Amino acid sequence: MIVEAALEEFAFSGYEGASMGHIGRAAGVTRTVLYDHFSSKRALFAALLADTHASLLSHLEAAIAADVPMEDRMRSALDSFFAFAETQPLAWKLLFPDRAPVDTEVADDHHRMRLESNRLLAEMLAPDARRAGIDPASAVGQAMFALQQSALHGAVRWWHAHPDVGREQLVVAAMDLLWTGISGLERGESWAQAASPR
Repeated sequence: MIVEAALEEFAFSGYEGASMGHIGRAAGVTRTVLYDHFSSKRALFAALLADTHASLLSHLEAAIAADVPMEDRMRSALDSFFAFAETQPLAWKLLFPDRAPVDTEVADDHHRMRLESNRLLAEMLAPDARRAGIDPASAVGQAMFALQQSALHGAVRWWHAHPDVGREQLVVAAMDLLWTGISGLERGESWAQAASPR
């Protein structure tokens, strides 16, 4: 109950605006009970951030680890990523806030989480990158991965402003851009058109 209340409070109010008193009242516990479980607001936030981060990675891992052709695995991973944002909006807002925390220690926690998340996702995707002729450890490989991550985060933010767009449409757009590539689109090679007659 504390974790659920804290997730909502941090997601909507941000770290600085969140109140342990509000969290305690929403969870139906006294401040004493709350501090028995978590010694400080930062301790509660750090625990919640770690749990939510682990949930996202486990959500993606099954899709990425699936023993299917690379194209199908990429599509599944994209759908899984967008599904997390769609079905767990509070967790998404906690992990990817519109504004980073002002508190330097909390901002460092967020930064470490992002680095670890990117490292683990890069490890998961490394075999596919190598099969595509990309060295995931090279500067180009790392830059491509960073561009992909930034594009997906930006797509989710855009999606939140356009909730009438279905998840499948977002997956198609991502596949056209990330699988087919800009040059393929210029040649008229749409992933959606190529994939439809299966």
